[in-house]
Amino acid sequence: MKKKNIFDRTFYELTGCIHNHSVYSYDGIISMARIIREAKLRELDYITINDHNTREALQDESYLKEKDLIIIVGAEVNDPEMNHHYLVFNSEKIIQNAEVQDYVSYYRANEAIGFAAHPIERRISRRFRKYEWHNKEVDGFDGLEIWNYLSEWIGKMKPKMNGLFLVIFPSFFVVKPFREILNWWDKMNTEGKRKAGIGSVDAHTERMSKFGIEFKFLRHRTLYKALRTNVLIESPTPVNESSILKALKNGNSYIVNYKNGNPFDFYAGISNGEINAILGEDIKFREGLKFYFRLPAIARVSLYRDGIKLQSQTTEMGYFEIDSPGNYRLEITKWGRGWIYTNNIFVIE
Repeated sequence: MKKKNIFDRTFYELTGCIHNHSVYSYDGIISMARIIREAKLRELDYITINDHNTREALQDESYLKEKDLIIIVGAEVNDPEMNHHYLVFNSEKIIQNAEVQDYVSYYRANEAIGFAAHPIERRISRRFRKYEWHNKEVDGFDGLEIWNYLSEWIGKMKPKMNGLFLVIFPSFFVVKPFREILNWWDKMNTEGKRKAGIGSVDAHTERMSKFGIEFKFLRHRTLYKALRTNVLIESPTPVNESSILKALKNGNSYIVNYKNGNPFDFYAGISNGEINAILGEDIKFREGLKFYFRLPAIARVSLYRDGIKLQSQTTEMGYFEIDSPGNYRLEITKWGRGWIYTNNIFVIE
């Protein structure tokens, strides 16, 4: 955790990895103690545990003893067809064998916080099924995974052709969020539905056997070096599970692929010198508004309004002029690979 000044405001910035599975998932093979150790080695400030249909991790001895790393235990639920995976926080209830509209409505009515997981997937091999969000009419969630490491990785897997390379160099194949997900996200925000975007590792730690030897890959330690969601919490708000979840829900965050660079000097916000807004906030339109940004290295910075790319610059620091109301966000790439994706700032009339 570090302090960061944006305009005349002070924020705590925390870096973390969302959507982790442990031994308490039906497909989990890694202990909470190991997950915590790997997270601390990678200097994460927080992680979320979203085991499938259980919150057993709350009783884990390592979780109960941990004092430094902020561990947020939620769950991941799904419909009877194993689609519409949903990350749920702030609720003790695990809903199983229900249709998506039922559990999304229930959690929303009971003030839980929820995110649609890997809503759109791709596969080049029929060996691996998709786990998608088919019913786009059900959008009562707070946000969605706009970038899921495991989903993108497995979507490029064709075992006999490239399987070994994907196992040895997994992050090389994680390039950018799917444009279809970004388009759906932008559409909902343009319709006024206010959805936050998060990036997730979906870490299980996978395994396979060859010649009687078991190999583990896509380990938490590997994924923790890659996709993270960095949250901004304004001082003097206490930094805890509640304030992190609130920041994620409100979109006071950005998604970053640390394999493409540490964003230690990054900031972004809209200001005219008198009023200002950070990611996830509203600001009233007026003359002189600019979307400022600063990076620790030269990169390609593109400005999007209501899902349409308006302008791009290749630089470390600069701004875009804001000439009309709309939802504004940045997509930042290095060498053609996704680096930083911000949540929207909402410029209102």
